[in-house]
Amino acid sequence: MNISRFFGSTNREAMRQVRLALGPDALIVSNKRVNGGVEILATDPTSAARIEAQADAPAPTAPGFAQGAAQSMPADVMQAIGSLKGALEGRIDELVWGSHLKRAPQAVSLFQALMGFGFSTALLRAMLKRLPEHLAAGPAFQWARQELVKHLPVLASEEELWRPGLALAVVGPTGVGKTTTLAKLAARAVRRFGPQGVVLVTTDTYRIGAHEQLKIYGQILRVPVHVVQDAEQLALVVRGTGPDSVILIDNVGISQRDRYVAEQAAMLASAGRDVRRLLVLNAASHGDTLDEVARTYRNDGGTPLAGCIITKLDEAARLGAVLDTCIRYQLPVHYVSDGQKVPENLHFLSALDLVDRALADASAASALYAPTGADLAALMSVERSSASRPDVAARAGRQRLLSGFLAGGLGSAGAAGDQVLQRVCDYLDSQPACRQAFEAWQAFRDGAAAAPGNGAAARHAYKTIQVEMRQAGRGDEGIVLSHADFNVGGRQGRGRMSASLAYGLSQGVLGSPLQQVRFASGWQSSNGFAGIEPLTSSQALLEDIDWYQAQQSQFPVLHLFDGGTQALWRQLQEHADVLWGAQCPAGARFVHEETVTTAGALAKACGYHPVGRHDAEFTLSGMAGGSARALWVGMQEVGLSSRRAAAQDLRLHHMRLQREDGGGAGATQLASVLAPADVAPGMLARAVLMRQEQRWVLRAMPAFWEVFARTRQESGPLDRAYLSAAMGAAAWQLLHGPESSAARQVLALPEEKAWTVAQVAEGMLRLFAVKALMG
Repeated sequence: MNISRFFGSTNREAMRQVRLALGPDALIVSNKRVNGGVEILATDPTSAARIEAQADAPAPTAPGFAQGAAQSMPADVMQAIGSLKGALEGRIDELVWGSHLKRAPQAVSLFQALMGFGFSTALLRAMLKRLPEHLAAGPAFQWARQELVKHLPVLASEEELWRPGLALAVVGPTGVGKTTTLAKLAARAVRRFGPQGVVLVTTDTYRIGAHEQLKIYGQILRVPVHVVQDAEQLALVVRGTGPDSVILIDNVGISQRDRYVAEQAAMLASAGRDVRRLLVLNAASHGDTLDEVARTYRNDGGTPLAGCIITKLDEAARLGAVLDTCIRYQLPVHYVSDGQKVPENLHFLSALDLVDRALADASAASALYAPTGADLAALMSVERSSASRPDVAARAGRQRLLSGFLAGGLGSAGAAGDQVLQRVCDYLDSQPACRQAFEAWQAFRDGAAAAPGNGAAARHAYKTIQVEMRQAGRGDEGIVLSHADFNVGGRQGRGRMSASLAYGLSQGVLGSPLQQVRFASGWQSSNGFAGIEPLTSSQALLEDIDWYQAQQSQFPVLHLFDGGTQALWRQLQEHADVLWGAQCPAGARFVHEETVTTAGALAKACGYHPVGRHDAEFTLSGMAGGSARALWVGMQEVGLSSRRAAAQDLRLHHMRLQREDGGGAGATQLASVLAPADVAPGMLARAVLMRQEQRWVLRAMPAFWEVFARTRQESGPLDRAYLSAAMGAAAWQLLHGPESSAARQVLALPEEKAWTVAQVAEGMLRLFAVKALMG
């Protein structure tokens, strides 16, 4: 039976190849998704007929029938059957896993978080299938932590290892630190048994200077060192050692793909004493590499591995991969090493200590090899689009549910309405601001915390924005963070809420990562920090800026805010790595050419020049009688007016809109913005212009706050702040996005942009409810 393999980017393309090669009656043996497309195994009808004829033949009655039938089966058929079985098992597993995710949606965020710490999908799926469905996000994370602690094998105690007569060998690939680790173990052995009770042996005669290095350690510890080349020499050394002496054996590093792994295992097995083999694992290695190393050394034919030693913790960005390997291969962790110092950098840790280290905040390292929320959302969107289409009855049922709920008659528009709704849902999934708002709304609707107190939501939102910038290739433009501060009410009385709106200069609003609420009783931020001492607006702004700086963005970040005090500007000026711009009122006082003056007076006396004359993004139409307008900027060096010495390296940027040629009356003064001298005028001008357009969002946030305060009065102020800011950011994207016309149709908003906050809030809640119904 000749089985052919066909590969295509889609199922349709692969089937087209099958029909061209084998005809329309081809027999499909297996069909499965692989990286990059679809793989189909198929055979022609004549081959299938021959197999059927063989199957109809009389069955032999000899005792070896089953074995004979299996042996007579062609190898390619057995391979195809195995492939088909694997595909079916994989599909069943996927269905079970998908069903569990629907019942326990918190498993999705937990799955993403643990993958970010380096744990494998195989381990996480096996573990999270047992996740209780009723747990919220915080308890679910603690449940996963306890599961990892329970299943991570560790050495019960050091006394269990260090017994008289111990023979211990360290094995593993090259460069993982076996020799240095053995020296650290030798130091511990000498402390317990004295130098007369310890013997060092090395089989590493390949690496230049390897045995000399061990001999130096032996001289320092005053213990004998033997160099052996084969099993016979090793057995001779062991026989010449006292039965209560501890023998520590250093071995040559062998790649997991080298056939000599089995020979080394055989040599240690014939040493004449039971040798406890410990596999040395490099914590900085990739998970796939660690898996291959553990699998090879566990199946090398020698005595079973007694456990492992984890090295290079100080070089590893994440520890999840190495702990994952220890769990899956059940290799008890004996020691961990986090440096080159002998013997200080060798530690005996409990399972709880190891898991807590692995689950420590890894935000300082960029998770290039772990999916972000944006990646998972995109993958889920692809999965939905590739799934089978709902049948007519299911679609009719959904249409009945949506009938009368949607604007413009979409509820009764049949397939066309279904397509519009799907397009809107796809648009929401493609916009980071909309994804953030929808996820926050879902949590709020279900009674969960929209902004968990550990700061995970803020970090996740900010990371998602950076991923979006990188994928769009717009990182060089930088991220603009527009800060706002306004009054809100609550059970604690009147207070203040601050939020930051993130946007790209050519991408629009990307989300609102960080929010803060302040009442007389204290303050709380979505970054996880809180305090009982009230903060001023300037202190709150500095708190937010410090948090953003600690996230170590890979792109330039510009902070924009209204007003401020001279004390605030001085503090910001002391941070040379912070780019900022303060939109100043006309009465703000500065020192210019040794004279105290105001921003308004300087704006009138300043000379202006066009910015981006040939850039269409700067040319605005429909303003001041419909004539084309351009952005003009003037700059002046200023100092701060106070009794203290004037701060230098500050510029006041004045921005106005007027005709491109500079002629005609009717120029519109936009803003005067104070900024450090190293802020690029072009970037600042574009950022301020976009901020002017987004004033509506900042005014809408308090209105959203009131809506959600009435919807669920028991909700906490931080949850309302997070949801209000996220909804405001999503609202701007839906109202102004170039591809959001279908969403505006569902929102039932007029095209002339005469929107009220109440209309938008009602429309967005209806839109999110539709998306939830669409699944």
